[in-house]
Amino acid sequence: MNNIFLSPLEVNNLIKSKESIVIFDASYFLPNTGINAIVEYNKEHIKNARFFDIDKISDAKVNLPHMFPSKTVFENKMQLLGLNNEDIVIIYDNSPLLSSARCWFLLRYYGHKQIFILSGGLKSWKQNKFGVTNVIPNITPGNFKGTENNKNLVIKINEMNEISKKRLFPILDARSFERFSGAGEEPRPNLESGHIPNSLNLPASRLIDQNGNLISDDDFEKIINNFNLKKNQKVITTCGSGVSACVVALSYFGLGNEDVPIYDGSWSEWASKKMPINKL
Repeated sequence: MNNIFLSPLEVNNLIKSKESIVIFDASYFLPNTGINAIVEYNKEHIKNARFFDIDKISDAKVNLPHMFPSKTVFENKMQLLGLNNEDIVIIYDNSPLLSSARCWFLLRYYGHKQIFILSGGLKSWKQNKFGVTNVIPNITPGNFKGTENNKNLVIKINEMNEISKKRLFPILDARSFERFSGAGEEPRPNLESGHIPNSLNLPASRLIDQNGNLISDDDFEKIINNFNLKKNQKVITTCGSGVSACVVALSYFGLGNEDVPIYDGSWSEWASKKMPINKL
């Protein structure tokens, strides 16, 4: 896993050290769950954790969820959360890993170097008898400045359409089979279900075990081999709004493939723009 994941004990030891650490609670729940991540954060979180709101750390100028924020917007959001470039970032969530992967992807895209994810999330932290609080931390603004050296990690709709039509690269859709096939409903209203032509279905749920951790690198490699894919080849990931696609990218990262991009608008954009849709 390229040492991205830390156990609760490792995180606790890091917190107790003299290192400069910022903890992000990146919890997120789909709109149809009825669960509010901010409310959950206010109830309990790891001491000094700041809420990384993936709904708001996005491009507010576009009427689509989770579109990539500009460098300026991301810098401002991170500075308000107290992030400095030299900080060690520890990410966790109270949801099944998806939003931690999104937070990791955003930070990596804008050049932050030291990023770790708490293995098993808040559930594992509590199971290991480490404490939580409902006290909201006082935050001193940080000095984070991003870079844009990883623009190849985000695909826009016109490029995605060309990739689909010409079969330039494999496209991996991380949504459920029901949504991919067209048989199930989308969690967001007024969106037709189905999939981008010439895409493959690799639900993010297959990549997360019952404890909220990624499956092993070996198991992930077996899955992609079943699609006749190799660990180092270029693939494109997509999902509903660019969140669970990051789980696929994170899984590839664990195999050493650090250049797996996500389609920014994902299904929310593709379906709303009335692009070609296939069903099974």
